[in-house]
Amino acid sequence: MTQVPVILMPQNTCRATLAFAASCLLASLAICDNAHATLMLPTDALDANLTADVPACHRYDGLQPQGTTSVPISTCETLSPDLGKFRASLTDNGWWIEGGTFLGGTFDLLNHAAHPQLYIGQDPTYRANTYVYITYDLSRIGFAGASQLVFNANVQAFSYAGENPTGFAINSLYISQRFNDGREQVQYGFDELGNQFYGFSLGTNSTTSPAGVGSSIPYEVGFIFNKSAPEINLRLASHDTHFYDRFGVTRSVDPQGPQADWDANNFWGLKWHIPGAGPLYINELGYQLDAQPQQHMMWLRQGVIYNASRFTGFNGGYADGNYAYYMVGDYQLFQTDSTQPYRGFYINAKADYAPPDRNVFAGDIGATFYVLGPFDRPYDVLALGYTYNQLSRSFEHMREASGYTAVDFSRNYALSYVYRLGRGVYLSNQLSYTVNPIPSPKQAPALTWMSSLSLSY
Repeated sequence: MTQVPVILMPQNTCRATLAFAASCLLASLAICDNAHATLMLPTDALDANLTADVPACHRYDGLQPQGTTSVPISTCETLSPDLGKFRASLTDNGWWIEGGTFLGGTFDLLNHAAHPQLYIGQDPTYRANTYVYITYDLSRIGFAGASQLVFNANVQAFSYAGENPTGFAINSLYISQRFNDGREQVQYGFDELGNQFYGFSLGTNSTTSPAGVGSSIPYEVGFIFNKSAPEINLRLASHDTHFYDRFGVTRSVDPQGPQADWDANNFWGLKWHIPGAGPLYINELGYQLDAQPQQHMMWLRQGVIYNASRFTGFNGGYADGNYAYYMVGDYQLFQTDSTQPYRGFYINAKADYAPPDRNVFAGDIGATFYVLGPFDRPYDVLALGYTYNQLSRSFEHMREASGYTAVDFSRNYALSYVYRLGRGVYLSNQLSYTVNPIPSPKQAPALTWMSSLSLSY
C-alpha cells in the first residue's frame, strides 16, 4: 500500500487519523444515553411494550443501532425529541430516524501559514457534515433474534483537500442480529469497520471528546473511512456478557490512499471490489463493565489486524500484507454523583504497533484523563490527553535520501471541552500543541485551536 507523504495531525481526528470524521463525532456526541438512564429493551423484541412512565424518547432509543461502538445521540437530546408525532408514528411501525449537522474549523495560532498547505490548521481549515441514520426492526418481517437494518449516509465538505474527500457517501447499510440475550451477534453488509472495533470515542459508546482516542495506526493498516466496504463480523460474549471476542472481515482501503479509495468507489460507496484492496481481518478480545451505583465503568480491549493487500516497502520492493496490534483501556477512577453513576473521572490509555518497514506511524502510546459531567454540568465533557508517536526510521531515511527533511517522532498535548449549549446543540473546543505535526518535511511545532458546533435532530 502506497504511503501518503503528508500524514494528518492525529489530534484533529475523532478516529485518530483523518481529521474530524464528523459522522463519528456526531454519532457519539453527548452523554445523554447514560444521563437519562437509557432503557434497555429485551433482545428478542425491539418493539416490546413499555411502561407508561418511561419517556417516549427512550422508547425511540430502543431502535437505535445495536452493537456499535458509535451509538448516535439519544433522541431525548435532539432538538425535537418527538418531531411532532413523526417519531412516535415511525416507532410504531418499527422505524427510527435521526440526523445531525456539524460545522468546524481549525487554526494554527502560531501562524505557520504555508502554500501549499501541509497539515490541518496550518492555513485556516474548515469542514461541514450533514448525516442521517435510519434503522428498521427486521423481526417484524420474520428475521430471527433482535434484528435490524441499519442505514447511515452523509454529505461532507472540507476546505483542505488533504483532510478528507468532499461529497456524498453511504457509510452503513447492513443487517445486525442478536441472539441469546445479546451474547451472540452477527452483522453483515456494508460498513466502516472502525464503528465496530477499537472504540475511538472516549469512555463508553455514549461519551465523546474532540480529543478522542488518538491513533492513526488502524487506519494506516487499512481501516476504511468516508465510504463503506463489504464486511461481516461476529461477536460472542460470556454468560454475564462482560468478556467478549469479536472477529471481522472487510475490504481494505484502496492501496493508493483515501482519495483514491473514494474515487475508485461508486457514488453510493457500495462497490464490492476495488483493484489492489485485499481482505482485512481483525480480532478483538475485551472485558466491559458499565457504570452503575457502586460499580465503576471499565472497558479493556486488545486486538490484532491483518491486511492481505500489497504494501510498498520503505527499504525497496513490496511487502505482501500488513498488520497491527492494539491495546486500549478505559477505567472510571471515581464517581461524582451516586444518582448518575456515569459521572466521574476517567482515564484512557492505549498502545499501538505496526511494522516500520511499511508504515509511517510505527507505534504510539498515550493517556487521556477525562471527566464526564464536570462542574455540575451533567452533559459536558472535559479531557486532557497526551500521545507519543514513534515514526518509521525507514521512512525517515527514504525521505532524506530523496532530499527531504523528515522526523522520527511526534508528540501531542490536547485540552478539550464539550459544552452543551442546549438540547441538541453542542459546542466543542480544543487546544493542541504538537511537536513535529507531520513526518515530512519537518515543520515547526503547531499550536492549533479547533472549534466545532453540532446540531442533532
